[in-house]
Amino acid sequence: MRGYIKTLAVISVVLLFSASCGGGGDRDVSAPAESQSSETSDNEDSAVQRETESSETAESQSSSNTTNSDAAPAVPMEEEADYEMFGDIEWPCNPGSASGSTDQGVTDSSILIGGGDDRGYAASLGLNITQTDTLSAFVEKCNELGGINGREVLVELYDAKIFEVSNVWLDACPRVFMMVSEGFAVDSLGEETRVQCELAHIPTYTVSAAAAHGPMMIQPVPNPSDRNPLSMASFIAETYPNSITKSATMYGNFAATIETKDKTLSSYPLLGFDFIANLEYNIVGEDDWTPFVLELKNAGVEHIYFTGTCLPNYQAFRAAASVNGFDAIYTTDANFYENSCREANSDGVMDNTYVRMAFIPFEERDYAPGVNDYLTIMEEKGGEIALLGMQAASAFLLWATAAKACGSNLTRSCVLDEASKIDEWSGGGMHVASDPGVNEPPPCGIVIELKGTSYKRIFPSEPGTYECNESWNAGFTNRWTDDAELDGNRVSRKFTAE
Repeated sequence: MRGYIKTLAVISVVLLFSASCGGGGDRDVSAPAESQSSETSDNEDSAVQRETESSETAESQSSSNTTNSDAAPAVPMEEEADYEMFGDIEWPCNPGSASGSTDQGVTDSSILIGGGDDRGYAASLGLNITQTDTLSAFVEKCNELGGINGREVLVELYDAKIFEVSNVWLDACPRVFMMVSEGFAVDSLGEETRVQCELAHIPTYTVSAAAAHGPMMIQPVPNPSDRNPLSMASFIAETYPNSITKSATMYGNFAATIETKDKTLSSYPLLGFDFIANLEYNIVGEDDWTPFVLELKNAGVEHIYFTGTCLPNYQAFRAAASVNGFDAIYTTDANFYENSCREANSDGVMDNTYVRMAFIPFEERDYAPGVNDYLTIMEEKGGEIALLGMQAASAFLLWATAAKACGSNLTRSCVLDEASKIDEWSGGGMHVASDPGVNEPPPCGIVIELKGTSYKRIFPSEPGTYECNESWNAGFTNRWTDDAELDGNRVSRKFTAE
């Protein structure tokens, strides 16, 4: 098996916190709701036996119990197509006869979608390229299986280079059918452009509050700004009850990490956490981390929530903490689950780091067919393997499933409508099941620990499982949700024309 190669991330943008226990109600995706009914009648398995009144009835019934070469051959039943599986779902890509130029980017024979990342960012070349690697691999696989109802899927891959998000949307708006499996670190810079041009999307992830609650958007692993699953917080509170009242945050001076920090400060206190220090560091690195260590040590901090990247910032901070004899409990998010991070911990300096997850770890591929299928496709097609890649795969499969349901009448509003009807989605079993249409991250999760050069499942202990608790879905408001101008359905109206 190929190693799960590092994702070159500079911020904590992959918040994988959706789950199977969550919310209800329909979410307004702010697109014309073209009802695409796919209801079918129930199959009736019992055959109705009829008695005949003719004199030949007895002879006919008698001969039916023996082989009769003179009997009329039975009418063969039409066999259903045997479609390939992805995890525990059927692949939504298959041959068909869909036709019609039903929307922008759609023709009789093809569908043009867009994808994107920040791979051209000069300070971190290749940033989150695993998204587009995965999208390319899954589009190729989809077309091998017949496309979407016979239409070939074409993809335009965009590079936002962190700060050129608006340019991406300006180019995509008049060309592509939808954006799929994309994710931009500073999506706030392009959200107004996307909303104004009414380009729908099913992204890998969102970051800013306005994007996380954006109209014409559904994501497979919801990351709303007014919710924060507390699976790991609960685990830490129960395991280290005397330490949580001496907590601190460390966050980069970057919008994404600041907003993530604020979500933590808005939700963790519900479980008894008290944050006595909140330290901001330079996202591009510090010359000396010792002052941070000493301030935390002098304050008596025992638990630290760190948001940012494992390398180089977190590793450098932990090295300084080790030199200065400062011990604490460290918690962080799923972007710390990467090959480069574990390999860098050969000296154990980053031990005692707990990582919150909503996806089954790669180490457990034998327990999760969806994870195994993702890895198999990437091993065959090439491209970087990473947790973010699985999230991109889930986004593509959600889009393809909804697009398939639309048949020939493929429109953006139909795709959004069909996606919103899917009330349980786990990407074929790769992650905790969610209800995408309501934009709720259900209260379930996994906690793993970085231990030497490997990750160890801590909670729950059984491979391939999640822990769920209804009390773990913390709802709140803060300055970010206020700025997003959420309506009654928690959809942002910040950039919606009156």
